[in-house]
Amino acid sequence: MNKYFSTKVSIFVFAFPALLLFTLFCVYPLLPEIWMSLHKHDGFNNLGFVGLNNYKEVMTSPSFWTAHKNTYLIVAISLLLGLPLSMILSLFMDAQTPKFRRFFKSVAMFPAILSVTVVAQIWLAFYEPNWGLFNQILDSLGLSSWTHSWLTEKKTVMPSIGVTFLWQYIGLNAMLFYTGIKTIPKSYYEAALIDGANFVQVCLRITIPLLQNVIKYVLILSTLGSMAFYSHVRVMTAGGPGDQSRTVIYQMYFTAFDTSEFGKGTAIAVIFILECLLISFVIQRFVAREKLEF
Repeated sequence: MNKYFSTKVSIFVFAFPALLLFTLFCVYPLLPEIWMSLHKHDGFNNLGFVGLNNYKEVMTSPSFWTAHKNTYLIVAISLLLGLPLSMILSLFMDAQTPKFRRFFKSVAMFPAILSVTVVAQIWLAFYEPNWGLFNQILDSLGLSSWTHSWLTEKKTVMPSIGVTFLWQYIGLNAMLFYTGIKTIPKSYYEAALIDGANFVQVCLRITIPLLQNVIKYVLILSTLGSMAFYSHVRVMTAGGPGDQSRTVIYQMYFTAFDTSEFGKGTAIAVIFILECLLISFVIQRFVAREKLEF
């Protein structure tokens, strides 16, 4: 029996239903989009086959590369700031008493369950240049020279939107890390305490290494979620000033629906999908390769 289940044929038989569903619902819907990306299309009519010309025009457009720069800036903010802060927050929650832990869980999850529109409107009020919270605080501290029109200046618009995105989802990532922490056997921590390990040593030698699979999952979730960044930009700046806050997804939307160039819009979508697949492959290939068992 074990020999039968170890054959490649049996593996294929059991994997085939899932593979079939993935093909029908994930791969097959992409084929018409790839075909459209090779044509000039206005959303209603096919205006002729243009081959790779759509890709050439898209990739030679300055707005396309501005959108990529903005997208990867959001990814960098999410990974370099968001993940460490989420990890610290999860360790902080784990160290609290049950009463305070329930409170901090609720506080951490509250922004994530809010509508993007609500969150964007709250932060629009914070960033308002005349009476917004941030400029008022800077004025009260005698730092008027540091005040900005946060969402209409080229240098500050994307970091400002990135902070909004970070604030909304940092608690969700913290809860994912916290859930992983609770699966680690308590005996490891008890043994570390007996050996005289302090809090930092326990985190670096036990908690973080044993969370590598959770870290990989959160890393993929945060990276791809940041790559698909759109709603906050749409509500807060509509891509402005000019095209300075457009992301790849927003550029795809703008090209397809605002300029009625669906062929170019789908070309951007195909490029975006390939980038996401490449990033996912790299993370799967190089992050947490060794399986740790408790």
